[in-house]
Amino acid sequence: MSLAWWNGRLVPLSEVRIDPGDPGFLMGDGLFETLRIDAGLPRDADAHLDRLLAGLTRIGIDLPEDRAILSDAIAAVAQAAPGVARMRITITRGQTRLITTAPYTPPTGRVRAILLPEPWIDSCSPLAGLKSLSYQANRLALARAEAAGAFEALLLNERGLLVEGSRSNVVVRLHGELFTPPAEDGCLPGTVRRRLLEQGFVTERSLDPEELRSASEILLTNSLIGVLAVGWLDGREMPNGTPAAAPDADGRFKKNTTDDNNPDR
Repeated sequence: MSLAWWNGRLVPLSEVRIDPGDPGFLMGDGLFETLRIDAGLPRDADAHLDRLLAGLTRIGIDLPEDRAILSDAIAAVAQAAPGVARMRITITRGQTRLITTAPYTPPTGRVRAILLPEPWIDSCSPLAGLKSLSYQANRLALARAEAAGAFEALLLNERGLLVEGSRSNVVVRLHGELFTPPAEDGCLPGTVRRRLLEQGFVTERSLDPEELRSASEILLTNSLIGVLAVGWLDGREMPNGTPAAAPDADGRFKKNTTDDNNPDR
């Protein structure tokens, strides 16, 4: 039986009901978080709660539950999820609070990505940096990528700078150093990105499309995939490397100490 936490109580998923007048359902007015569950344990739940609660404060949504109750709810729903699972936390202005899980199969190997040439993200938007339920632009970008046979679409802002992927943050290796676009350029402050910055693996820096195309390595990061290498960008094969950092079983990151000049590192 799939277990959900719905408006303050644990229930079978089949019992969840959404108010048809909820602004989250009608207009995408709310936020969500997605995190990975491994053998009943939520990965990096505190970082997801940090981002969720900060975002809710920013858009003026108050919760009847405090952080401790949400943390306990995440743990309870995660414990009922077998194997590897995707957890979603949904909060709406209509006071729907919902935590659910679904089975998840992580991608393996190197993946394909495309760069969408037109501006896709407004870095000055009131939604910039929020994991908003108004997610249609991201879905359209992902559909463009999948139609081209790619895993991810990389997106530019109104100034023509690289921002992120439709469902991931981006890390680029230039001249032996790893960079990721800064929050000011409009990216979602991802939890894996946050950890890589805190541990000194990457540095924030604005990046343009030419730098992306000249990169020796492109990595995608999010809470489900961890760190995933791009093998092809717009059909051009990237150097055959392994990610410079990858999460261990506890969600911590370790540097790849293999020589950067080794194409099989």
